[in-house]
Amino acid sequence: MGAVQKLATVVIIGLVAMATVLVVYLADEPNRRGGETTEQESLAIERGTDLYITYCLQCHGPNGYGAQGGEDPQRVGAVLNQAPFPPDLENPASVVFQSDDPVQQDRAEAYVRYSIEFGKPSDPRIAVKSMPAFGQELNVEEINDLVYVVTNGDWNYIYNQTVLVTGESVAQAECDADPSNTEACEAVEHPEPVYPTAPPPIGTDDEATPAASEGGSTVLEALDPFEWSETELTVQPGDTIEVVNAGVSDHDFTVEELGISEVLTPDPIAITIPEDAAPGEYEFICSIPGHAENGMVGTLIIEAP
Repeated sequence: MGAVQKLATVVIIGLVAMATVLVVYLADEPNRRGGETTEQESLAIERGTDLYITYCLQCHGPNGYGAQGGEDPQRVGAVLNQAPFPPDLENPASVVFQSDDPVQQDRAEAYVRYSIEFGKPSDPRIAVKSMPAFGQELNVEEINDLVYVVTNGDWNYIYNQTVLVTGESVAQAECDADPSNTEACEAVEHPEPVYPTAPPPIGTDDEATPAASEGGSTVLEALDPFEWSETELTVQPGDTIEVVNAGVSDHDFTVEELGISEVLTPDPIAITIPEDAAPGEYEFICSIPGHAENGMVGTLIIEAP
């Protein structure tokens, strides 16, 4: 065989080998794309679950049962987990959140997205809403993740993550309150599951009447989902405010103009008004994302001594 024939044979063999590899690659393309899609979906579920715990848990509960969960106090949110509470399919207004029907699924995604962005009622002229609007607080990707977790998520996974995160928050609060509590501080890394109880109903007598004590000290409570027990406090320089987290979600007490920012715990935190604070009105808020924007704002009035 001549040199030219040998070269031609090598080239042909190489082309056949390349063609074979290409055929195998293309044949496996659906599996490869499916693997990438699954990974992206898993990440969306993880991110969406974290967002659910931050923004949705207090009203809709760890299992998505909302007001139908039979808890005491009762939650105020709608049912998101329809497994035990299927919607009335005879009602054309019913929305099926998780469905194999692409038409139903598209409708559910549009409904959930609209509710997250604009709240309920969605009319922007209505200040008091049964569900806060998060369109200004969450970006497009975060809203997409929340929509995905409601319309595609596994509620067993969401529940398990919720009780673990709550357990971690409880352990962290106990550790912050008493750093010498070694057991609580170690539990932050390996928390025991804790069920997040429903917040007390807004407008109860306990919430409407703030506790006050003599000697220039006032007790202020942070309530779930986005409430202060009082929205106006009157103090003098040097007075002490005792602020307590009476809910199960994270809250803080922040007065930016006075340089005050304290993470709250179930035990009262004593906050002293600076002696040199000028008389006037100052805004106090909970600075955790979404809380001040949905009403966790008050006015601190400092009077001249």
